[in-house]
Amino acid sequence: MKSIIKTLLVSIASLSLMFSVNAGELSVSGSAKATYNIVNGAQADNGIGVTNELNFTASGEMDNGFTWAYSMELDPSTTGSGQANNDDTSLTLTMGDYGTIKACVSECGNNKKYAWDASAYTKMSDTGYSEGIVYPGDAGAANMATLQYHTPELPFGTTASVAHMQQSADGSSGNATASSGDSGSEYSLVTKPIDGLTVSGHYYKVNDYDDGLTNEDQLEEGGSYAAKFSSGNITVGYGKSFHAPADTSATRNDGATQVEYYENTGYSLGYAVNDALSVSYTKEESEPNYQTSATVGYDIEMDSVQVAYSLGGATLSLARADYSNVGYVNNADAEETIIAMTFAF
Repeated sequence: MKSIIKTLLVSIASLSLMFSVNAGELSVSGSAKATYNIVNGAQADNGIGVTNELNFTASGEMDNGFTWAYSMELDPSTTGSGQANNDDTSLTLTMGDYGTIKACVSECGNNKKYAWDASAYTKMSDTGYSEGIVYPGDAGAANMATLQYHTPELPFGTTASVAHMQQSADGSSGNATASSGDSGSEYSLVTKPIDGLTVSGHYYKVNDYDDGLTNEDQLEEGGSYAAKFSSGNITVGYGKSFHAPADTSATRNDGATQVEYYENTGYSLGYAVNDALSVSYTKEESEPNYQTSATVGYDIEMDSVQVAYSLGGATLSLARADYSNVGYVNNADAEETIIAMTFAF
């Protein structure tokens, strides 16, 4: 991994010295969305919200034909203050047949945990209501900085990537040093062997920060794989993901309460009724596996039905999800209904 990082750094430095860059172009895109969220089984009022996301992008071409692109996203603060945060940034250098180099902060994730999903509106296990499913980590996670290399397209539409992850000091480096903490490595592969079929996979592991402690019984690692097939108006998907959490507890014999790994399974079916109307059904299950096999665990289950209707410049969506054993707690059930109007610009 160290040799890969050194190679990438030398490549970037060499290119900056050897080639001049033409003036780039700046563009702005984004979305605005109004939602009404109803949750039964949780002590909370119905949610009424308006959110937006602005993406500022700049791009240009170098004298040797290589191209560069910069992206910065402004998202609303989760504190309710109304302020916008610069929390997702990336700088990409595309080198044609030599592949692509990326430097990213809280962006450029290669996780394939949802690569199977064909939902009409959104991933219902990733909304304002948290059902508690534990997923594998991602290079694009918040407050993580990454240096990545992506291959050019190989036979059968195959692409691969490798990423080095580390703690980020802030969203815009300002030549700041990184925060102390664990680093990580991530690898991904996507291939399209036949028309309509996309097969994806990723693996990541956390590299222990040398803090002098010796209580790491298990370091964090995980991964996912998925297949999605589209034919005509129908799309079907299947995938699995795994997450082995870090075990740094002071108690050595805690197998009865310590989860060794989580195993998640997803199925999805999407159908485009016509150019404007789409419907879908999605099911997810998450199973905790304890270090002691005799420990009884409760699986989280989610079933979701969704409808999305395009109105030209806007999309009206209705999504319903039923959750069982929320937070891996027996008989903790909930239902969530979301009505959304989304505008893209």
